[in-house]
Amino acid sequence: MPQWMIVILLSLTSMVLAAEESSDGCLKRVFGHYCLGGSMAQLLQQRPAKMDPIVNGDRSGIIYTKGRERIYVMAYQGRIYKVLQTYEPSSQVTLQRLQRTLGKKYGNPQDMSHLPNYVRNMAGKIGAVRRGEGELRYRWQLPGSPWRVELGWTRKLGISLAYLVNGLDQQQREADESSL
Repeated sequence: MPQWMIVILLSLTSMVLAAEESSDGCLKRVFGHYCLGGSMAQLLQQRPAKMDPIVNGDRSGIIYTKGRERIYVMAYQGRIYKVLQTYEPSSQVTLQRLQRTLGKKYGNPQDMSHLPNYVRNMAGKIGAVRRGEGELRYRWQLPGSPWRVELGWTRKLGISLAYLVNGLDQQQREADESSL
């Protein structure tokens, strides 16, 4: 097959994939496979998991493993509202590498960290996180974007990077609060 035909076929394929994403409600493809705003059922058809989805009312979730790292995909009313990946090792080097990469792509984050008042430096922050006394959390929200990015470090998950659909995340939070 001539090289120019391959280029045309690849171009057409990418246009079809982009059209499928937008018609499926896909706002952003993250970590190569997961479509924010897309259908959880369609994801499970395309990427079967080794486990059954965890279902709690209108919420569902699935966990994919990638070595020691995990990817959590969460949906509300069948639409994916959050995709979170954990990173190993949980260290200052890993956190700073992710911060630099995200900063180059999205600019400066909003610091949403919760830490004890006595913490003064990064070593103290990391110690507080490891003891479960606080968390590091950074948020990137581009103006006018329907999704956001959050980088966090908690005792439970370690270092994680999450992409969230703002509207669906808000709806599932309100539904959770109204069920109390």
